Amino acid sequence: CAGCGEKITDSRYLLSVVNKQWHLTCLVCSACKLPLNPEVTCYAKDDEIYCKDDYYRRFAPKTCSCCQSNISSDQLVMRVRDRIYHLHCFVCSVCSKQLTTGEPFGYNSDDNSLFCKLHYETYHVAYSRPLCCESANPSTGVCFLHTPIPHHQHLLGSMVHHQTANLQKGRPRKRKSVMTDVEHFVPNLEMNQDEAMLQHQRQKRMRTSFKHHQLRIMKSYFSLNHNPDSKDLKQLAQKTGLSKRVLQVWFQNARAKHRRTAIKDRD
Repeated sequence: CAGCGEKITDSRYLLSVVNKQWHLTCLVCSACKLPLNPEVTCYAKDDEIYCKDDYYRRFAPKTCSCCQSNISSDQLVMRVRDRIYHLHCFVCSVCSKQLTTGEPFGYNSDDNSLFCKLHYETYHVAYSRPLCCESANPSTGVCFLHTPIPHHQHLLGSMVHHQTANLQKGRPRKRKSVMTDVEHFVPNLEMNQDEAMLQHQRQKRMRTSFKHHQLRIMKSYFSLNHNPDSKDLKQLAQKTGLSKRVLQVWFQNARAKHRRTAIKDRD
């Protein structure tokens, strides 16, 4: 057996892959370690065996989200969330202006369109809502382009590091923790001001203490994604040590604060 090195004594439990023989239980994906004997097909690369998902994840050619052509591993790219662009394809969707490193830009996650600063501001006013951005300025919501990176580099880690560095500059040094109100979310958009005040007074309030490193992680992720899904919350819970419910409420409050700031800036 090419997997365990032991002799295969029963041909009924034998698999033949890339001119090698395996026990049924020994043929596993090199990446995820799941058994491959139930699979119709498996893939070989550099003397390693992969299931279909891991093979395509590792070796399938990357395509530009704009022109749909392949991106080779040695090309520099720009990334927005899970989207990858050639440098020459990273342009404003309105005026086709090339977006360069250090320049503010906007990104609409609904249709994956990109905007230069001018057309970002036009879009922001016309639709009365902020665009989701790769790295947002807290006061404007406008993104800033970073140095192009090879497409195989992990973007999230570098972006979180960048945002953390920015957030550290303005934090108070003497306080060991920051007290933040965590309130139950009441989705009642038609509640008038008096009703809202009464509801606020009646509502039982929890008080949660966030450490600085927890706030840095949450704020850094908020700049990338204002509305994380269950999988994202699970990963954040592991990184911060907070419960998914506490994280959900923090992101709800952060989105509300972001909307209020955007409305105030427009006025």
